[in-house]
Amino acid sequence: MPIVLALIAVALLLLLGGILLWHQANRRARRDTTERFVNQHIDARTAAHLNAPSLANSQRDAHVWRGGPANWSSLLLRAGVVPTPGFYIRLLGLPLVLAIVGGVMLGPLAAGAILVMALVLGFFRLWLKADKRHHKAVEQLPEFLDAVVRMMTIGNSLSASFQNATGKIGEPLLEMVERANSNHRGGQELDVALRQTARLYGLHELYLVAAIVGVTIRFGGRSDHVLERMAAFMRDLTQARRELVALSAEVRLSAWVLALLPLGIGAFIVMFNNALFMSMWHDPVGWKMLVGAAALQIIGSYWLYRMARLA
Repeated sequence: MPIVLALIAVALLLLLGGILLWHQANRRARRDTTERFVNQHIDARTAAHLNAPSLANSQRDAHVWRGGPANWSSLLLRAGVVPTPGFYIRLLGLPLVLAIVGGVMLGPLAAGAILVMALVLGFFRLWLKADKRHHKAVEQLPEFLDAVVRMMTIGNSLSASFQNATGKIGEPLLEMVERANSNHRGGQELDVALRQTARLYGLHELYLVAAIVGVTIRFGGRSDHVLERMAAFMRDLTQARRELVALSAEVRLSAWVLALLPLGIGAFIVMFNNALFMSMWHDPVGWKMLVGAAALQIIGSYWLYRMARLA
């Protein structure tokens, strides 16, 4: 039984790694698509004003930035979690209690496996919360850009428009924009404040807005038109993502079922017929079969992840 729990913990770790890789691949694809769109619409406007060194510097800065959380504090910030002592007690207390109970009932190896599984599930919950906030902020951004454009059309400056448009949005985008406005009021340029906020929250779309604002501040131009077109593009991109998720739902659900079904059957056998599993474990041929099954499970989960990612 403890060995089975350890194997299940390893399988959960591998499954979590596959999900994280899948998420990073999708985010990288969305980032590349958005970059191509913005470059096509901005390069034509700024080509006459930008010299070669400044263009090279801007491209180098764009390659330096990455969308993933840099550390634990960044993950908590993106998830909207305040790291209070109560939060850490809830995050670590429940896994420790479960591990102690499992250790008393099943042994120290089972306690370690339960602790690993509980911590992985807690981290996965934070990652899901951060990902949900990211998607919601992306959906709110076109409405915020429309509010900025309306403020600019009635005569407000770009900075004042960004500050006045915050009343038209809600969380979590409100928290991000208010942080950028606060940095701007503290003396930073608006594009620098937006770029810094985009790095903190991993919101690449806001980073692209900062690029438009930077071009407007340095070289002028009708930024309201560009922001309006970007808002329309983001709406189209969000709609396309939803259609893609709907079309690939069957493939992703099948991948989840096929990946978790062997683990569920193995856990069922261990709980209701543990003697069968232990007899296989102590038998040389049965042990090789179990190891082979675990290897096939890992390889199959990887190929299912690749198939679902390409769907």
